[in-house]
Amino acid sequence: MQNKQNKRRHKRFKLDLIEISGKMSLTDKVEIINISVGGVALKADRRLNIGKEYLIKLGEKGKSIDVKGVIVRSELSGIEQKQSGDQVLIYTAGMMFKDGQEDKIANFLTLIEQNIRKEVPVTVDRRIDVRFQIITPQEKVLHYPAEFVVKEISLGGMRIHTTQTLDIETRIPMDLSLGADKSINFIGRVVSFRKLDDKGQMHYEIGLEFTDVKDHDRTMLKTFIDYLTIMESDDEEEHAGG
Repeated sequence: MQNKQNKRRHKRFKLDLIEISGKMSLTDKVEIINISVGGVALKADRRLNIGKEYLIKLGEKGKSIDVKGVIVRSELSGIEQKQSGDQVLIYTAGMMFKDGQEDKIANFLTLIEQNIRKEVPVTVDRRIDVRFQIITPQEKVLHYPAEFVVKEISLGGMRIHTTQTLDIETRIPMDLSLGADKSINFIGRVVSFRKLDDKGQMHYEIGLEFTDVKDHDRTMLKTFIDYLTIMESDDEEEHAGG
């Protein structure tokens, strides 16, 4: 019976002496509490860092906009139970939209208000507050960058360390820096995940498969792998000669 190493299509190289890092673009579903032209209050199942910039996608009946903002308030607000039975911490946060987006946001809120007026005729006794009327949770997502360090790499994928948790089969836009201002872009598919506890600091080891790699990026990756092959061969010869 072949062992796991022999079943692998591509040879893996440990990166103990070379430091390679990258960035991935993560998304989370969020719940909008209220929104105005100047900012938004929202709930999320992860802490949003004060002073950090995020991109939020707002959707309503097939129409959506991407808006950049900076977190000005973030606090723990409670605990909720997921369908799996696990409990997660819930945070509320206030985001101030960056300047220059006012017209886009105002037009979007106007569209929401028009949709509401079509569905619910306004009476003298009823006021419509558009701040609470974005009702398509699957279209409200928060985009934010996260960093990782590569511990092992091959032509087919890599093993990384990061502080972010990722579900198996998740597909994430990623960019990998190979040095000398060279980087490749691809979609990483999560194939393995385990927790690591380093002196009380929790981080995660994640195995990823490279998918949706363009030809020029794949060529650049192969060139880098060839370089690692030469380095490994030279190192083996040096040890043999010694």
